[in-house]
Amino acid sequence: MPDNMILPPEATGAEEEPCSSQNINDTIVVSACQKKDGKRVYNKRHYCLYCSKPYAKMARHLESAHKSKPDVAKALSFTKGSNERKRQLHYIRNKGNFAHNAAVMETGKGELVASKRRNVEALGKDFMHCAHCQGLFTRKVLWRHMRSCKLKPGSVAPKPGKNRVQSMCKYTGPVPSHIKKELWEVISGMNPDPITDIIQHDRVIIDIGQHLLNKGGPSDKNKQNVREKMRELGRLIQSARRVTTLKTMEALINPKNYMETVKAVKFTCGFESDTSRFLIPSLALKLGNALVKVCRLLKAQGLISNNKELVKNASEFLDVHEEKWNEMISATALRNIREAKWNVPTLMPFTEDVQKMHAYLSQMQDEWHKSLSESPSTKAWIVLAKVCLAQIILFNRRREGEVASMPLSAFLTRDSTDPHEDVDWALSEVEKKLCRHFSRIVIRGKRGRPVPVLLTSKMLCVLELLVEQREACGVLKDNGYMFARPGAMTHFRGSDCLRGFAKECGAKCPKSLTSTRLRKHAATLSTVLNMTNTEMDQLANFLGHDIRIHREFYRLPEKTLQLAKISKVLMALEQGRLAEYHGKNLDEIGIDPDEKALDSEEDKGSVEEGNFSTVDEPSAEETLPPTEGGEMQLPTCKRRKPPSSDDEMPSSSAMEPFPKGRATQKKKKKKMPWQKTEVQAVERHMNRFIKSCIVPAKSDCEKCLRAEPEALQNRDWQNLKFYVYNRITAFKRKVQRK
Repeated sequence: MPDNMILPPEATGAEEEPCSSQNINDTIVVSACQKKDGKRVYNKRHYCLYCSKPYAKMARHLESAHKSKPDVAKALSFTKGSNERKRQLHYIRNKGNFAHNAAVMETGKGELVASKRRNVEALGKDFMHCAHCQGLFTRKVLWRHMRSCKLKPGSVAPKPGKNRVQSMCKYTGPVPSHIKKELWEVISGMNPDPITDIIQHDRVIIDIGQHLLNKGGPSDKNKQNVREKMRELGRLIQSARRVTTLKTMEALINPKNYMETVKAVKFTCGFESDTSRFLIPSLALKLGNALVKVCRLLKAQGLISNNKELVKNASEFLDVHEEKWNEMISATALRNIREAKWNVPTLMPFTEDVQKMHAYLSQMQDEWHKSLSESPSTKAWIVLAKVCLAQIILFNRRREGEVASMPLSAFLTRDSTDPHEDVDWALSEVEKKLCRHFSRIVIRGKRGRPVPVLLTSKMLCVLELLVEQREACGVLKDNGYMFARPGAMTHFRGSDCLRGFAKECGAKCPKSLTSTRLRKHAATLSTVLNMTNTEMDQLANFLGHDIRIHREFYRLPEKTLQLAKISKVLMALEQGRLAEYHGKNLDEIGIDPDEKALDSEEDKGSVEEGNFSTVDEPSAEETLPPTEGGEMQLPTCKRRKPPSSDDEMPSSSAMEPFPKGRATQKKKKKKMPWQKTEVQAVERHMNRFIKSCIVPAKSDCEKCLRAEPEALQNRDWQNLKFYVYNRITAFKRKVQRK
């Protein structure tokens, strides 16, 4: 067996160290219901919330000794024997028992007081407190009690399943002294498992969780992020206990144990030594960053508490980590991630599919808007909310999680004022209409960035109807999400909505219609627009991208670039025609893959050049029109590089369609002068190329021919291309003379 092979836990024989939380109630018992002569003995005692003493008749004790307390006074204000009076007194009694049980669980001494006692004595670990009434029940019947608990708030929906109920109730006990209440709420959202137990009892993980919670704020998104980071470290400790002798996070952050830490990381991420691959390479990178954060936090704590040993260990671990981590972990993980992407097909949405989905959602919107307006129902509200959620994601190209978690307050407090009068003068009439047609909402985006969401008038109308019918359709009052689930405290998932509607609308490739691919589609296709840097910044800000990332990654796919651009150079080299494209960029090279290479002199002489054997000086009416001031100006904003003044193309062979000597080998055709109707037809479609000093491609010329079949019936695509080229050359010469 190889020495470097990491064994599974069952092969190593290593056992997980039991957490104290698993055994906290092993010595604590719940007394049984007693009987004498076959009859039940009523000797149960309840503990007072205010004086912490046991009493058999708690209602009588509260009325005689604590009637001045606000909660007791409120309970006694109701009619004697009424259900509300009993409910209030029952809750006060349960709170007193809960306080007593918390003290017993903390000290490990005494007996727990259960709401219902069993016939035999039971261990305390078999019981849990109800999250609503704080009564103590056995785990097996807790789910049944919570379904009918009289103190359950109306805004809380019942959780299905016994395990989920126990997960909800596990953390209703007292908050441990070493954990703050805010962080305890974060931990309470985790499933009760060995990793959660490790997290609760590791001081360093608790500190890093509190640090991240303080840094990111109390938002639900940040709480989920803190939860994930804490569980990553918990998994690392769990793996370390299986394959090493290390038991705590502080032991992992020790320079002497660095190789043991690396071994635990490899085990956690499923490292295969034979193939040098990680099953989860991204987790390896995350753990590396997490270890750095832990080191820095421990170093800061050591400096504050003047713990020199802690500072030394953290500093030296960082030095070793910086030197060895790339060699041991990250280089391999990054290589695995890159290799996994090499032959993965790039899925991009088809424009036809996007249009189909827009049309389908619009139809669904009209149908269910009418249904909800006429007869409110939960089903109509759900479908309309899902349709509107998908529409907003699709129209704005927004991340699905950002729109799905939109708070109701963001919609209700949106800015509905008209644009400022001083700004109106800078807008065109079309832009002014657009400002009045769309509404804008700002929501929280990635990394806390404010990102806008634009709403059409129809979307706005639908959202207003959804808000109006929320409570009538079963949406809980305390649910603060715009797209809330009726009867729950959560919201609909945008990815689920998009996936469902993509299949229903009949799209050719439903898998491509995801929020991520739609965003990349918009950002990538924006590169074909002649956008200034300012406009590109505005688009990146709207999409919530960092402009550097936007420019680096959101380009045409590498596969497309290589097939469409680089192949031109390779074909020109193959045919020996690279010299023909002297001074041109890749966009200006037009070469047909079906075009035959001119290998023989006989082939060269048979090519019909039309009137392109020489470049003529255009006439006065063919020159570009002057500006309003009467002067010629070069265009300033160009995406492609125009031919520069240094390119002496009229005197070079590259300026001619074919090298010198080729035209003398055949009989020249008579030139046909350009008619006024032909010039006007070309300028209607090709004027943008002339003004931007860009020679059109073959496809652009063929589009012009198809658009003007009558006016240009005696011309081919080469005639059009050289006509535009002549105009550009004359324009440049005229500017140079000035």
